[in-house]
Amino acid sequence: MNRKRDLGFPPPPHLSCPMPATAAAQRRRRRPPKKFLYKPKPPPEPHPFLLHLKSLPSPVAAAAALLSAPRHLHDHPFAACVLYRVARARLFRLVPPLLAALRSLRVPLQPTAFAALIDHLGAASRPDAAALVFRAVPAFCSHTNTTFHALLHSLVCNDRVDAARAMLPEAPSLGVRTNAVSYNIILKGVCHRDGFSGARGVLEEMLSRGVRPTVVTFNTLVGSACREGELAAAERLVDEMARRGVAPNAVTYALLMQGLCDEGLYDEAKKLMFDMEYRDCKPEAANYGVLMNACALHGDAGGVRGLIADMRRRKLRPDDASYNVLIRCLCDSGRVDEAHKALVEMQLKDGAEPSAATYRVLLDGCCEARDFDLGLRVFNAMLASGHWPLASTFRSLVRGLGEDGKAEEACFVLEQMALRGLRLDAQGWQSVATCVCSSGRREMELIDDLVSSS
Repeated sequence: MNRKRDLGFPPPPHLSCPMPATAAAQRRRRRPPKKFLYKPKPPPEPHPFLLHLKSLPSPVAAAAALLSAPRHLHDHPFAACVLYRVARARLFRLVPPLLAALRSLRVPLQPTAFAALIDHLGAASRPDAAALVFRAVPAFCSHTNTTFHALLHSLVCNDRVDAARAMLPEAPSLGVRTNAVSYNIILKGVCHRDGFSGARGVLEEMLSRGVRPTVVTFNTLVGSACREGELAAAERLVDEMARRGVAPNAVTYALLMQGLCDEGLYDEAKKLMFDMEYRDCKPEAANYGVLMNACALHGDAGGVRGLIADMRRRKLRPDDASYNVLIRCLCDSGRVDEAHKALVEMQLKDGAEPSAATYRVLLDGCCEARDFDLGLRVFNAMLASGHWPLASTFRSLVRGLGEDGKAEEACFVLEQMALRGLRLDAQGWQSVATCVCSSGRREMELIDDLVSSS
């Protein structure tokens, strides 16, 4: 045996040498890798000075605290916080002096703060003040598309379409390059003012300047054409989208379907929705919503139910907007019990949470149908969900419960009104007083408490 080993014969298996390093390495490589769980970093804690600015009782106090703070706190996050508070409180007269003070302190404000200010001023119908804020931007930072588009939107929303359009040639001197978003903002205003014929000119200008239109561009035009009954023009726009390499989306077809429904062509609209898939576009909730509204307009609750069932078959979950159409349709025909069942169905079958609008539609329907027992149940469920009715619905419910002789329930609704600072009208008080006078002592005490607290 030793001689064979000396002559180079391989050793027998039971005397073999240890496993070569390469084989051991291969074995180690076969072991499953260790799993390391990724733990995202928690968000950084807000700066104490930022929390202090937010906790101050008024924007004026926050501005004073910022301006008197040490130099190292004169930074964008703190200045933006103060400007947002001033804008939300609509203290616009403070904006120019505050910006002047921030400029003297050399606070490095960023474009997002100016865009937010311009948006607030536009929403408050102050386009001239928005333009002044826009002109103040270069003293702090360079203009960007964010500030430029905020000003365009502010002007368009306040019927200054021509002024917004005149800003487009000025963009290069501001260091801003116009794009499809810029023209889409202008296009929206022109559609509102001049209609489809004027909006088509914006598209031609857009193409002549080498700006490629987007699906939003064409959807704006399609919607304008459909609202004016120009269905043939809307269909030609869809064909033009394909030629320019812009794929129509579900909104495009929803606008076309709405135009067909407005012309009484419901069957054609329904056919178009089912043809969408052959054009590589799956129907969405918006497409079903157009057909549901058309059915509801004709009191066809069964048609709305059928569309909701078809949504489920297509793996689309009906949301509260879908059920709002069904509930409103049932309430309009006085079928409030079925409407309440639809409310329960949306929660149990589709897992959709009712919104404030859902409860309000159903509660108004109960009051119209004078089913105040069901109305009170809906009211309690509404409160439990953190919603409450409008003042007119409150009054209708109290008045109806009083007329039905339900004094304690009427007083409960009155108490909820008082908690929200709402008052009952004279007719409601008369109904409650008549009911309470024929009831027990407890209701009289409740009325005394409510009258004394109001």
